[in-house]
Amino acid sequence: MFFVVITVGALLGMLVWNIFVESPSYLDVQIPESKNITFNNQDPQGLTTTQVANEFENFDGKPILLYVYTTWCSICSQQFPIINEVAREFQNTDLRIITLATDRDLEPQLLKEYLNRYGNLYFPPRYLAFKEGFIDFLKKKNIKYQGRIPFTVLISREGEVVVKYVGVKGKNYLRNKVIKELYK
Repeated sequence: MFFVVITVGALLGMLVWNIFVESPSYLDVQIPESKNITFNNQDPQGLTTTQVANEFENFDGKPILLYVYTTWCSICSQQFPIINEVAREFQNTDLRIITLATDRDLEPQLLKEYLNRYGNLYFPPRYLAFKEGFIDFLKKKNIKYQGRIPFTVLISREGEVVVKYVGVKGKNYLRNKVIKELYK
């Protein structure tokens, strides 16, 4: 009997999650069609913490999706296509995407080869060249980052953290959070 109650509870939980979290109908909006601009031919750019901070300042008033990953992380490899697809879909919106590979001693050519495994790349390839001050910068932005990867955070137009998570979430979960931020 206990097993039946647990099974029914789990099934009901999954059903409620799919109906109210993964695909809420109130999020049906017209997203401008993507131009499908790719960045595969662009060489990866190493950024310092100061340059990342400048990116945030340049995007002031626009929502920012920050994705931190490494090339050796298998979970990052699962999340990466989701981030890439969100970048493609929202390419013609105010959403700004900053992705940062944080591998130690990363060679730009190795990063380029890693990214090319995923087909078309819909955001500029970047990596964190020097990690000094990066966690302190995130703290100043009220982003609690503990160094775990993959790390995804969506920041509102007002600079507030809308959602942050470590690991993999489904495309619809992230997509719905972006839609809520863009079209509220």
